[in-house]
Amino acid sequence: MKTLLQDVRYGLRMLWKNPGFMLVAVIALALGIGANTAIFSVVNAVLLRPLSYPNADQIVTVWNTDLREGGEKGSVAAQDFGDWQKQNNVFAQMSAYHYESFTLTGADQPERVSGARVTSGFTQVVGINPAAGRAFLPEEDEAEVRGRVAIISDRLWQRRFASDPQALGKTITLNSEPFTVIGIMPPDFKFPSSGVDVWTPANLNYVRQANTVNSFLSVVARLKPGVSLQQAQIEMETIARRLAEAHPDTNKHAGVRLVALHEQTVGKVRLSLLVLCGAVGMVLLIACANVANLFLARAAARRREIAVRTALGASRLRLIRQLLTESALLALAGGTMGLLLAVWGVDLLASAISANLPRAKEIGVDRQAFAFTLFVSLLTGFIFGLVPALQASKTELSVSLKEGSQSQTTSISQGRFRSSLVVAQVALALMLLIGAGLFLKSFQHLRQLDAGFEPRQVLTMQLSLPEAKYSEGRQQIQFFDQALARINALPGVRAVGVVTNLPLGHSKESSSFEVEGRAPASPDEKRQANASTISPDYFRAMDISVTNGRAFTERDRRETPGVVIINRALARRFFSDEDPIGKHLIVVGRQEREFYGKPIPREIVGITEDVRFELEREADPEMYMPYAQRPIEKMTLVVRTDGAPTGITTAVRGAVLEVDKDQPVYNIRTMEQWLTESVASHRLVMTLTSLFAGLALLLAGVGIYGVMAYTVAGRTHEIGIRVALGAQRRDVLRLIIGQGLRLAVLGVGLGLLGAFAATRVMASLLYGVSATDPLIFFGVAVLLAGVALLACYIPARRATKVDPMIALRYE
Repeated sequence: MKTLLQDVRYGLRMLWKNPGFMLVAVIALALGIGANTAIFSVVNAVLLRPLSYPNADQIVTVWNTDLREGGEKGSVAAQDFGDWQKQNNVFAQMSAYHYESFTLTGADQPERVSGARVTSGFTQVVGINPAAGRAFLPEEDEAEVRGRVAIISDRLWQRRFASDPQALGKTITLNSEPFTVIGIMPPDFKFPSSGVDVWTPANLNYVRQANTVNSFLSVVARLKPGVSLQQAQIEMETIARRLAEAHPDTNKHAGVRLVALHEQTVGKVRLSLLVLCGAVGMVLLIACANVANLFLARAAARRREIAVRTALGASRLRLIRQLLTESALLALAGGTMGLLLAVWGVDLLASAISANLPRAKEIGVDRQAFAFTLFVSLLTGFIFGLVPALQASKTELSVSLKEGSQSQTTSISQGRFRSSLVVAQVALALMLLIGAGLFLKSFQHLRQLDAGFEPRQVLTMQLSLPEAKYSEGRQQIQFFDQALARINALPGVRAVGVVTNLPLGHSKESSSFEVEGRAPASPDEKRQANASTISPDYFRAMDISVTNGRAFTERDRRETPGVVIINRALARRFFSDEDPIGKHLIVVGRQEREFYGKPIPREIVGITEDVRFELEREADPEMYMPYAQRPIEKMTLVVRTDGAPTGITTAVRGAVLEVDKDQPVYNIRTMEQWLTESVASHRLVMTLTSLFAGLALLLAGVGIYGVMAYTVAGRTHEIGIRVALGAQRRDVLRLIIGQGLRLAVLGVGLGLLGAFAATRVMASLLYGVSATDPLIFFGVAVLLAGVALLACYIPARRATKVDPMIALRYE
């Protein structure tokens, strides 16, 4: 311990004698370590840390799959959930839920709260009981009871009841119906998502009695102790085959798929985060190579000092330990500064991605991040310090102790190592730059896509009418008629409409249909399309073109023949060889049964341009029907304005309240915000990889410059002789630049090979660009070669100004 303390004190004195060297090294390491700590904090919170439920690894999600579509996951019908519950032997508990927002009234202003309808047992599945009160009882799932009870979140308890301990047993009004508060969940409870404030019974028996096979449920289950995910998957597949035989009309093509809850939560972002981990890892390696080069140069300047210490009896191991101590001190200083950068960077990163990354609120620099920073700091200190220490400790006393031996001449092995570090820096920087270039081009493709509508100057907000107050379709139609008329009369409103499926709004409803005059679809054929209910002016409000036929008018009501407008995608798929205008579709859905008593034929009166619901995907087949012929209680208002759309928010909200004082609007956003959020994950990956690539380019340029500057200093005597013998300025430039460019070209070649392999991994994150795009590969190679040329030219130009007389006396 005493000798270690001596090494630390001596190392600090030596570093302090050369503050310029110390500052450059610490900054390079701080940038690399700080970036790695920031990304590790994100990865740790999102991917590595277990979910905050007891024995969370036992919780799985259970999905219905359509075997005709390659097993794509889908929601579950109430009947299937009931059969799964009765027939399985692998789950300790199963629960189903679906999201539902509620209108909470009783205070000065109506409030829209996010909620979930759940089956009893959901608390047993997640392993967390209410902090106060009780959970739901099995009998509260029954239709005759109607389950007029509710459990509320801790934050709603604080906001609505001011944390009153007597809140249990009190009544709240949700969707114009009274609910008794029977429980309050703990503050950190986040099932099924962090935004839910109210849980009510799902009443699945009522759904089954309504004889509907709509799939709208999400299912979670807790495995029995000792049962693996694979065992449960096998049993559930057996049950699915059994149900397919028993109910061929509904289950012939139905499968089942189990996914661990953790994987379900974070699986979509795993690859993006791993790509970012790889990027910051490359930045750190480049920083280590830079600092290793600095240490080699510094070791050459300390050859006489090391020789003296060797002559006085210091062993080679003692010298290596001293040099590694100095590199560790530098690394710890860089790590400390990097940790400060990471704290600032993580806060900035979390605020930027909170809406687009699961578990984003859990991101922070915690104990694991501190431990990671310490580990990375010590590891980098060892990486960049070991080889310079080994080479510096091999000292020939007879040479090093000679007068003038302080020159910076380098052994062949040291020169090769320095050159290999430059090659590695260039290769890694090239790989990062190519990745950033691909992400940038992919993002530009997304932003330039025609989404099928004009997002500028459009305000959107959602409305959900309570069933208790608007149980009949005519009441819903009357409400929207009045609301649209009032909003349309507001100053600055150019057009206003309503729609059920808002583009980029993450909610889609699909319905099956038949084509009148054609044979019914076979069991193996799927005639299905997105089904949107809209008002007549919706297309004008969104600037969606009706290319054939006509748009809806106010005359399209219940008492008139049914009409439908389809998009080009539906026309191409189902009417490829004929004109669909005038044909009739029979749409099968709950709304038709409730409003008309049965599905009705609808005449195709128009065809619209395709509208993308996800920018990365081509438009799906879609049907549009007038809301006066297909009323739905939950709609999105779309208002096109003459000026800034947010400036009319208060007036629109007031117009709605004039129709119904207890009806709130919620989820207020502009269409440009929806568009921005739809590409937010792509923007984040593009921005961070570009930032890391720019940092890598800077470090690589500095590394090439440092090596060439050191080379020029070490060859001053040689250059002087060449000039004295008649070498011209261009000869010296060619000599120095040629040496540097050879290293750069070798690094570019290795980098291209590495990038060709690495970019295939991230191909699924790209849109509209090949993972081996030749323009990106060529352009980045030229850019890096240009930076290398500049980094070589500066020391080469200095070499041309060497005075031969001074150079010949250099040694």
